[in-house]
Amino acid sequence: MYVGLTGYMGTGKSEIAKRLQNQGYKYISLSEMVRAEADKRGEKHTRENLQDIGNSLRKTYGPSILAQRVRETIENEEGAAIGTGKWVIDGIRNPREAAEIKRLPNGNLLAVTSSLTAITGRLKTRKRPGEENLTKEEVFTRLKRESGIGEDPTSGQQVQKCLEMSDFLIINEGQLRELDAKLQHFTALMTGVERPTFDEIFMEVSYTWAKRATCLRRKVGAVIAKDKQQLTAGYNGAPRGVPHCAEAGGCMRERLNVPSGKNAELCRGTHAEQNAITQAAKFGINIEGATLYCNTFPCVICTKMILNSGIVRVVYDCDYDDPLSKEILGQQTRVEMVRYEGKKFRA
Repeated sequence: MYVGLTGYMGTGKSEIAKRLQNQGYKYISLSEMVRAEADKRGEKHTRENLQDIGNSLRKTYGPSILAQRVRETIENEEGAAIGTGKWVIDGIRNPREAAEIKRLPNGNLLAVTSSLTAITGRLKTRKRPGEENLTKEEVFTRLKRESGIGEDPTSGQQVQKCLEMSDFLIINEGQLRELDAKLQHFTALMTGVERPTFDEIFMEVSYTWAKRATCLRRKVGAVIAKDKQQLTAGYNGAPRGVPHCAEAGGCMRERLNVPSGKNAELCRGTHAEQNAITQAAKFGINIEGATLYCNTFPCVICTKMILNSGIVRVVYDCDYDDPLSKEILGQQTRVEMVRYEGKKFRA
C-alpha cells in the first residue's frame, strides 16, 4: 500500500511517517526534493524559502512535477512488482501532487489535521529554527498561506484542497496512543482487515443522501441513528409540492447576494437536518438520545431544532461558517459536537 501524507505544518505528519516506517514502510518525501533544490540554489532551509522554491518548481515543470518524480522513483525501484510495496510519501501540498500519488496502485491519501492551539504548541516544542517563538497569530498567517490564500491556484500550495481530496482523515490532538489506534484503523481498513466503524457507515449514508439534494449551492445529507440503526434521513431541497430552485428561476440567495452562513431564512430549501427531524415527527419515530450525522456543520435554525429534538450527539464533516450557531452550541451541554474523522466520502 502507498500512503501519501498531507496536512498543515505541526499536525504530526512526521510522527505518522515515523510510525509507518516502524511497520515496514519505505519513506520518501517531496519536501526532501525541495530541500535538495534549495541546496543547489544556495538558499537557506527556511519555511518561506522552501515554499517559494516548491512553487517555482511546480510553475516551471508543472504542478505535479514533485509527485511525478516520487512516483517514478517508486516504479523504477519496484519494477514489475509495482502495487505490492509499502511506501509512505510525505509532503503533499498541491492537488495535482495528490492526484499523481493516487495514480499508484493501492495509493491512498491520508490527511492529518489539528487545532490552531495544538499546532502552536507543537511548533514550540519541536524547536525548529524560526518556529519556537511564533505566536498564534503568526502561526495562523503561515497556515493561511499553506491553505492556498494568496497562492497561485495552480502551482502554489493548496493544502486545504488536498485535505478535501483525502481518502482518510485523522484528527491528531490527543496522546500518541490515540494516534497509534487511529493509524492502525486506517491501515487495517484500507487493507480490508477491519470493517468500517458505525460513524463511517452513517457518514457514508449521509453523503449518499446528499446526492438527492436539489440545492444549487451545497449538497447536504443527514442521517439520524440510534443503537447502531438508521432511524430517518434527509437532504436539502424545496419543501414537498414546491418547485425546486432550478425550476423557480435559480437560487434566491445568489440573486440577493446573501453570503454563506447569513440569513438562513432567505432560502426556498429545507435543510437536510430539518428534513431528517421532521421525518421522525411525521412517522412517530422517537429520536430521543440519537446521533445525527451530517456532511456539514448545522446552521443556527438546524441547531435550535437539534437541541429541542432530544438528539444528544452530532457528527459533522465539513465546517459551515455560522457564528450564531457556534455561539449557541458553545453555551449548551445537551448535545456533543464531534468533528468526523475516518474514511472520507464526497457528495
